[in-house]
Amino acid sequence: MSRQENPAKVFLRRYKALSGRVDALQRAIDEALARATNTAVTLKEIKVLSSPAEHDPMARDVCNAVDASEILYEYKAQAEAALREILAAIDSVPDEQQKEVLTRKYINGETFTQVAENMNYSEPGVYVIHGRALLVINKWLERRAEHGDRSQNGLYAEDRKNAC
Repeated sequence: MSRQENPAKVFLRRYKALSGRVDALQRAIDEALARATNTAVTLKEIKVLSSPAEHDPMARDVCNAVDASEILYEYKAQAEAALREILAAIDSVPDEQQKEVLTRKYINGETFTQVAENMNYSEPGVYVIHGRALLVINKWLERRAEHGDRSQNGLYAEDRKNAC
């Protein structure tokens, strides 16, 4: 029988992946806008009846690139909101040592050995501080769930189509 992983750890570990997602989305936005800009430079003024993309394939490409960037901005905003939520959870920890251990471990990506060295603690001491901090985060998650706050589950479904 496998042991269920601590919900606080699962929640906090999302930070690195979300941070990478925000960076990747920003790169995709920049590429989409660059495509639109590069295409727009070659456009000639056209008379439009209903839609700028109706009769001109290049205009359609510009519209598609702009539409893609708008969708990417929305995804990026969702990822940034999830990052802020994780930071708020860490910030809710009243003990500064616990906060620092969580920040070093989950935000900075340090190992427990590195955390111990950088904070001048023994590694077992860091485990104790970390465990106590996780208890606080678990209570924060429980309060959030009780108050009907949105869940992070399904925020980024893998089956969503690529925006571009």
